[in-house]
Amino acid sequence: MNWHSLLDENALAALLPADRSHFAKPVSDGLAVFLEGLPESRQALLFSQQASLSPAVGISERLGLLARGCPVLHKIGQVLARDQRLSPELRHELRQLESLPPSVSLETIQQILGKELDPLDRLGIALAPPAVAEASVAVVIPFLKESSKEKQDGVFKILKPHIEELLGEELELLGSVGIYLDERCDDLQIPHLDYQEAFQQVRDKLLEEIRLDVEQNNLSAAKEFYAEEPRVQIPGLIDCCTPRVTAMERVWGSKVTSHQFTETSDRLRLAELIVDATIAQPIFARQSRALFHCDPHAGNLFFTTDGRLAILDWSLVGWLDEQTRIAIVQILLGAVAQDGLRMAEVLNQMAERGDVDQTKLRLIIEGSLRKLRRGQFPGLTWLVGMLDEVVQDAGLRLKLDLMMFRKSLYTLEGVVAEVGASAEAFDRVLSVRFVQHLAMEWPFRWFASPNSREFSTRLSNFDLTKAILSYPSSVTRFWMGQGLDFLDVCRRGEELA
Repeated sequence: MNWHSLLDENALAALLPADRSHFAKPVSDGLAVFLEGLPESRQALLFSQQASLSPAVGISERLGLLARGCPVLHKIGQVLARDQRLSPELRHELRQLESLPPSVSLETIQQILGKELDPLDRLGIALAPPAVAEASVAVVIPFLKESSKEKQDGVFKILKPHIEELLGEELELLGSVGIYLDERCDDLQIPHLDYQEAFQQVRDKLLEEIRLDVEQNNLSAAKEFYAEEPRVQIPGLIDCCTPRVTAMERVWGSKVTSHQFTETSDRLRLAELIVDATIAQPIFARQSRALFHCDPHAGNLFFTTDGRLAILDWSLVGWLDEQTRIAIVQILLGAVAQDGLRMAEVLNQMAERGDVDQTKLRLIIEGSLRKLRRGQFPGLTWLVGMLDEVVQDAGLRLKLDLMMFRKSLYTLEGVVAEVGASAEAFDRVLSVRFVQHLAMEWPFRWFASPNSREFSTRLSNFDLTKAILSYPSSVTRFWMGQGLDFLDVCRRGEELA
């Protein structure tokens, strides 16, 4: 199969942001390596599906159809579906992957449940077809469980037939894609980032998609994590689960991007609740390891009929550890103080390996501080943008969980935009939560060790004292930077003249 004829490089470039259009070639080549590695029978099926489309069909629709036939591409498509940096046409196609019309027959579902569980009537369970959703690896069908005490609405999440085999062979191919990219970094003009290792980490993470027993543990952990947040609903487990079937309470509502609000203020409140629950809660958690959702696309975020945010599908989770959150706060403190050396020191400590290009790192930090002097708020949006540059251009390797957290932010940014709020909602919510947590901590700081960061803000008393005492030097660095920026603009003007 000649996949290169389908994956036109120029057409792909049009789907990417202008400053990333040079990635079209590695994307095209990587997809071709992946597809050419599939068994010939699967390639023939995928190719025949493409051949059935009109020649006038664009690359976005063709990529969407490819993703439907490959669980790994399906999952990647879900992750990218709300990324505002991609073209609207591609995002429209990928959003359809968030919840497809069920293709698994009722008879097949009954057969799977018959193998995995006791006869449903003995359990007091009656299926309530049709299936309500289908994703990359599973199908969801409602049921009613009746006992002498109560009736309970639930859903079964069931692994699709042969999904372990399909996903397994596709995940193995990710390693081949990584090797190909590693060998051709210079030809493709992409950073040297050890793609094979990165894809191996992604492979290990995606394997959790078919471990429903792992997801059941994650659901229990999420239920505990959000126990004190009444505005958030996490589906509770029902006691008839297996490694291939999860039974849980049914959530009544609709995707957050589908709900129709009559008031703008209601949309903004929902957007802020999404940011608060998925981002602020993990960042400001008191626990040393804070759980976060790695796949927060709109199909997994429901606005319930009773006005809560339901967070579904906990197969992919990550953990923000203590050191990562301390590092984030230290970088932001360095940014406010215009202290590039401090920021570089923290970023080097975050690196998984010591092969960071220090010259490029310094230039990126200088550019990021310049953005703050020009008015950008030193919040999470600014931080993620800087981290992207450091990873792509300076070769910084971050922990997998932090990489997943970064990717979740891009997904959520798209979800929040479609709900009706701007990216500023992230910084607004996080700033308010930071002030609230700092105020709640204040009475306990009188009895804390000067260097203790065992607070939800991850700031020690020494950090706060240092920030206050360094205020004059921070102002000096700010105005010196402004002066250097002005001289740089003048110099460039003279060169153009």
